[in-house]
Amino acid sequence: MPLDTPHTTPPLRRERLRFSAIERRLEASRKRLPGYPYEELVLARMVTQLAKRQADLCNSVLRRFDLNYVEFNVLMAIFESDQQALTASALGAATGEKPTNVTRLCDELVKNRLVERSRHIDDRRSVVLRLTPKAERLFEELHPALWDALHATYGGLGKDEIRQLTVLLRRPLAALEG
Repeated sequence: MPLDTPHTTPPLRRERLRFSAIERRLEASRKRLPGYPYEELVLARMVTQLAKRQADLCNSVLRRFDLNYVEFNVLMAIFESDQQALTASALGAATGEKPTNVTRLCDELVKNRLVERSRHIDDRRSVVLRLTPKAERLFEELHPALWDALHATYGGLGKDEIRQLTVLLRRPLAALEG
């Protein structure tokens, strides 16, 4: 069959719709469905798009350091913990990852010498994960590049706007957590 026939599937590409195209689709649904919660759906899609695009941007930065955003979040959860050590279950709670994925991620980070496993000081039956010196050095190198990427995303907002947006977004987050 020739390539220009209507039955030909176009090549798969990872292209993103501009948000205005998403809004047009939502508007079309609003016209077809009585009671359609247009404003809430625009906000939900906007938050989703922002999260996906931010993760993609962070992944593009982290790729240079042989990391992905999920692995980085695991490392940061350990770094941010009070003892700079977490059990796998605490790590799952901190990152929102499922236990099997936490195990896989930790195995990979141990293999890459970014995390080490050791016995808990108070409970010898428990294993904790700690950052290695290699991970600490990696943070020093990658954080400025990651901060630049985040600034590119949120730099158009002033400090007061960021605070206001943070306060506003906490309310639906709290509703979902409750």
